[in-house]
Formats: sequence, C-alpha cells, structure tokens
Amino acid sequence: MFFERFEDKCRLRVRRGEGKRYALQGTHSSDLESALARPGRTPAFWSVTSDELRARVADLSVWKRGSQRASHKPLLLLWALGRLVCDQARLTPYTTVDEGVRPLLEEFGPPRRSYHSEYPFWYLQNDGLWEVTGVSAARVREGKTSQPTKTELVRVGAEGGLTLPAWRLLKEDSGLVREVAETLLEVHFAETMHDDLLHAVGLERVEIVTRRRRDPRFRDAVLIAYGYRCAFCGFDARLQHAPVGIEAAHIRWHQARGPDVVPNGLSLCALHHKLFDRGALTLAASGHIAVSPLVNGGSATDRWVVDLDGGEAEVPRSSAHHPDPAFLAWHRREVFRAG
Repeated sequence: MFFERFEDKCRLRVRRGEGKRYALQGTHSSDLESALARPGRTPAFWSVTSDELRARVADLSVWKRGSQRASHKPLLLLWALGRLVCDQARLTPYTTVDEGVRPLLEEFGPPRRSYHSEYPFWYLQNDGLWEVTGVSAARVREGKTSQPTKTELVRVGAEGGLTLPAWRLLKEDSGLVREVAETLLEVHFAETMHDDLLHAVGLERVEIVTRRRRDPRFRDAVLIAYGYRCAFCGFDARLQHAPVGIEAAHIRWHQARGPDVVPNGLSLCALHHKLFDRGALTLAASGHIAVSPLVNGGSATDRWVVDLDGGEAEVPRSSAHHPDPAFLAWHRREVFRAG
C-alpha cells in the first residue's frame, strides 16, 4: 500500500516529463520510472535516520523574499507532530489539513491578504519529510511551478503526511518528537509564542526546552537603556532590588535575523511583550503606540491595551538607543495585525 502511494506521486512526476534533478535527492524521472519497475522496494530517498531527520528539520527550505518571513512548512510539521502524538492517521486528506493548518497560518504566521495551506502541503515533499498521494489524475497549474491547485487537491482527494520512515522514527521516540518541535519553534517563532503554539497543535504535554542562542548582554543593555521600565505602560516593579516582569523584546525577531543590539530592542512588561510578539501592538513610524483593531475584551483589556492606542512610547535618553525605523517597519509589516 505504501509503495502504491509512492507510485501515484512518481507517475505524476513522470507524466509531466520532469527530467530535472530534484534539489534534495537528485532524482531524475528515469530514476522514478526505474523505481516503478521494482515493486515492493522502497526508493532510497525515503529512508532516513534520526540524525538525518534532525538535519532535515534544522535545514528546512522555506520561502524567502527579502526580510519577509514564511512559517508555512514549520506550522504544517508542528500540526503533523500533534496528530502523531495523538495517535491520528499518518496520511490525512488535504481538506482536513487545510482545516487544521490555515487557522494556524492566520494566527501564528505573518499577516497576509490570503493564506495558502496548499503550498506547504505540496512543497514540503522537497525536504524529504512529507509525501502526497492520490494525485496522479491532478491537473497542475501552468507556469514555472508544477503544483496542483487547491481546487485540484480537493477534487482528486489528495492525502498527505509524514513519510513512513520519518513517522516510524518519531512514533518510536518521544524524545525525537520533542527535539523536532524544539527546533521548529526556536528557528521560526518568537519565544513568547511557543506555549500558545504548542497548545494550538496539541503538543502542550511535550516538554520543550528553549535553547537560547542570543547575546546574553542584550537583555541587560536594553533594560538599562530604558531604566527598567516598560516602554508602553511604565511598569517598573521590583522585588527588593530585582526588577520583576520586565523583559527585553526584539523588534525584528531573532528568528528573522534581528540583531542583538539596543536599537532592535524594547523594554516591555511580560504582558506587552507577548502582545507585541503576537501582533496586537506595534510602534508607528511616529513613535506612537498602535493597537490592532482585532484586540477585544473587557474593561481590563481596555485599560491595559486598547487605551494605549495613539499614546507615545517611552524611549531611551540616548538617541543612539532609540528604536531603529527599519526594524519597526519590519514589525509592522511581518507581525502587526492591522486588521
């Protein structure tokens, strides 16, 4: 059965006359034809060791255009891990994937006019971690890519899931599941989002250890520059002499190659740090606080969040430490939920 599913994908590629070399595996269409001629044998590129799996996740090929971030593949993989630990089926109809992943893209991905779960569903195959079956009759879009449209994936009843070797490794090793989830979170998402994201994909019981790779001096430098006060609300609580609940937030995330320098930092209380990373708050080019129109709640939300809208954020005395306009522009474009 497994080979038959692989065969579906092979025949689709061969039918298109794809003779180019595949980026990850170096597979030609002739190789695919040879694989079809050897029923019962799993092609070599499906096999994977634990170390190879870790490497493929760490080196995940994600779409890039300048400083724009793309979280499609990481979110699909986290969603698939959640299904695995909950003993769900390995292969899932595309319609189910769309129902599960599109809300994750809307909540945890960058703000966009539209969200496309079909992209990671198809292109994650190139990373040697995912397979798509039942697409031999699918019509592909014309142009540079040879990807079936969302409508076609639904029409032919396409299914997708982790490759069988990857699925077996993860199923047999809960520690490997934890490592893969840690890597995906650490590389692609701000730390304040981790708990919410794990809960959203059903991995809340997986114990995650964050591996900090940033400059440890960043926090101290930012907090000193802002006088250990939240730049948005002025919160500056101390327990005896130690500041409590004050954090150094990256404006352009560390995961998006944001540097550990004070102009890329804000001193924020724990509440406003999380809201800033989730796109509920940002700073306008004028230096005033902007609140997402999507924020809603009761009187406490009005007092601590909504009423900040249009207010002026505190900045360090030294102009050299003021937030860099380029980093703020990135945050408004890639994180803030403008509505």
